[in-house]
Amino acid sequence: MGCLETDFLMELNLTELARWFRALPTVFRDAVVIGAILLAVAQPCAADHIQESFPYELDSWVEGALVTGGVGLVAAGRLVRHRQDPMSAGAVALLDRADINSFDRSATSQWSVEAADASDVLVMTLLAAPVGLAIATSGSRESWVVSAMYGEVFLVGNGLVDLLKGVTNRTRPLVYNGHPDIPAEARFDVKARRAFPSGHTANAFASAVFFSSVFTKLHPNSSAGAWIWASSVTLAAATGFARYQGGKHYPTDLLTGAFVGSLVGWGVPRLHEIDGVSLAVSPSENGTKIGLRLRH
Repeated sequence: MGCLETDFLMELNLTELARWFRALPTVFRDAVVIGAILLAVAQPCAADHIQESFPYELDSWVEGALVTGGVGLVAAGRLVRHRQDPMSAGAVALLDRADINSFDRSATSQWSVEAADASDVLVMTLLAAPVGLAIATSGSRESWVVSAMYGEVFLVGNGLVDLLKGVTNRTRPLVYNGHPDIPAEARFDVKARRAFPSGHTANAFASAVFFSSVFTKLHPNSSAGAWIWASSVTLAAATGFARYQGGKHYPTDLLTGAFVGSLVGWGVPRLHEIDGVSLAVSPSENGTKIGLRLRH
């Protein structure tokens, strides 16, 4: 069956797109994401059979654990977020850069609206890459398997990051910065207390690692694999650096975000590999036993 090639031409202001994306209500974004995940998980049941050479499969126990765990993390993160309060003017006045560890301290002198906008564009570009991979995957059922895996990466990763942000209450470096161009609302918004870890960086690395690892698994003989790994990870690192330049995060926020994102982006498809690691759930004398099992 031949490929249908279509050329799309559009003019887009990426900075305005980034600002529009940030302005979307959190509840709306969560509803869309969760709905897409549930749709992705449900669709394979009605699709065609999986190709014999396809390296991934859906499993009811794995999907149930990941979706339930992810929704639980999102719910916990939202609960903690609603209990966070913005910093008062008095508390901001008492902040001292000298209290920041030497490794992170340089972030308190960073501020750039352009860098922050660039980080939004970069992360949205990386978030879109796995969607394109799912669309390009041959076979309707295969495409939905990739979509379901990516939805679970997004759900679990963002749920974990959101919870950590609410629990740690780390003040963003821009709050320490006395630059006159920094608006007061940026210092006193509740988001100013949600620095750790970097959500942009976590999403960027989750998408980059997921896209690269799944692509190389689907196309093991492709010479493009190394280039895809290099370019996607470079874009993810650039996203993190832009967050640093924008005064949004400390280096440790970025490193933790990169670790969390990479772990989720690699781990979720690994759990779905036919030859890989599976989630084993079985009855035992004392109840139910849950563990990991190697499949080969």
